Parts: sequence; structure tokens; C-alpha cells
Amino acid sequence: MFQKIANFWFSSFVTERLLASPLFNKMAQKTHHHVSTITDKGAKPVSDFMKAFKENLEKEARNSARK
Repeated sequence: MFQKIANFWFSSFVTERLLASPLFNKMAQKTHHHVSTITDKGAKPVSDFMKAFKENLEKEARNSARK
């Protein structure tokens, strides 16, 4: 029981310190920017792949129905 209380207190303390840290906030902002940039670049090829995959499935379904 004591360990759970100490763990909670320590986690709360660390979280509050990180949130108050300008360096941590700057690092989080840069990380978010990089992840957003990568996600935006990756979204188009994924959507193109899904469109081509869907069209291929529909084509195969039509071909299977004819046989």
C-alpha cells in the first residue's frame, strides 16, 4: 500500500515538473511538429495504396463473378 502511494506521489511530482519545464515543452513541440510532418507526407501514399487496393479487389470480384 505504501509503495502505491509513494509511486503515485513520485509520478505526480515528475509530471508536474516536466509540465513546468520550458525545455521539455520545447522538445515536445518539436517532436509533435516532426511527427505531424511525417504523418502528412505518409498520408497520401497510404490513401493512394488503399484506393488502388480497393479497385483491384472490385476488379477481381467482377472477374470471379463472370466465371
